[in-house]
Amino acid sequence: MVDAALDGEAMDPMAVLVIEEGAAEAALVCAALALHPDVRVVDAPDLAAALKRLEDYPYPAPVALAIAGATALTQSTDELVSRLGARGIPVIGIAAGLAPDARQRALDAGVREIHERPSEWRPYSELVAALVGRFIRKG
Repeated sequence: MVDAALDGEAMDPMAVLVIEEGAAEAALVCAALALHPDVRVVDAPDLAAALKRLEDYPYPAPVALAIAGATALTQSTDELVSRLGARGIPVIGIAAGLAPDARQRALDAGVREIHERPSEWRPYSELVAALVGRFIRKG
């Protein structure tokens, strides 16, 4: 598990944008992110809502990463990556059973990596911790 607290390093406060249509899936990734006290969560059900939340985002912690679910990865991935990339926000995916052609389209569009969603909580939270450790710079 990669965690700044375990490494003995403090993280600058950062935010993660969670783009997930399904309430249960969004709650799962938000719960895993809640294990990291220096990470704020900005959630949105789709790209339009995500961009609106970024415009209205009132917190001092900058959004450093976007985690997209299956729906976001299969719909307008080019737009998702280009619009968030223009803000310097990398996009990664966590999805269960994403079709190979949808996975490849998303990767071709610039999604940095896509992970199969673990079915068990512990591996899921460890995956999210590893992503936070890799994609959000440490202080």
